[in-house]
Amino acid sequence: MIHVVARIQLKPGMLPPFLLEFRELAVLVRQEAGCMDYFPARDVRTGMETQEYSLDAVTIFEKWSDRRALEAHLRSGHMRSFQDRIKDMVLDTRLSIIEEI
Repeated sequence: MIHVVARIQLKPGMLPPFLLEFRELAVLVRQEAGCMDYFPARDVRTGMETQEYSLDAVTIFEKWSDRRALEAHLRSGHMRSFQDRIKDMVLDTRLSIIEEI
């Protein structure tokens, strides 16, 4: 099983339009072969010193059955179209792609 954690830092005020685009995309992604989970999350302020917190960040959590399913997802037309639509909203993206051991 492959897990993806994508931390997306958005330009100020871009969270609402980003989420509109993401929710449309998610309907298609969840129908892809091998997609087991795909959802956005936002930071929760806890006051912990080591916590990363931003009002303008979204973290996408994904779970894929295998690497082949993830690679097919990344090549999909709807994913490429989504990336094009959000490119002017995004300041930075960091990915962690991991598998269970």
